[in-house]
Amino acid sequence: MSQTPYPKHGALVGWVSTSIDDRLSLRLQSVTSPPPHSEGQVHSHIYMMDRNQAAQLADYLFEICGQSRPSRRGRGWFARMFG
Repeated sequence: MSQTPYPKHGALVGWVSTSIDDRLSLRLQSVTSPPPHSEGQVHSHIYMMDRNQAAQLADYLFEICGQSRPSRRGRGWFARMFG
């Protein structure tokens, strides 16, 4: 039985996250060749993390991109009236 080696690098082409109780499942999809891609060329990596790890990863990505976190949706009614 021959197994194709799983690539250790690639270009990120997609992701999806799922909440499972107090943990998150993050599935990252990558490719190692230029488009168009067949289904067999897309490799998935699944990572499980707690919410603290997810927040740390998000903060790190914002920091290295030079971006700021998105602001909260809007001020609540109380803050609009009295703030």
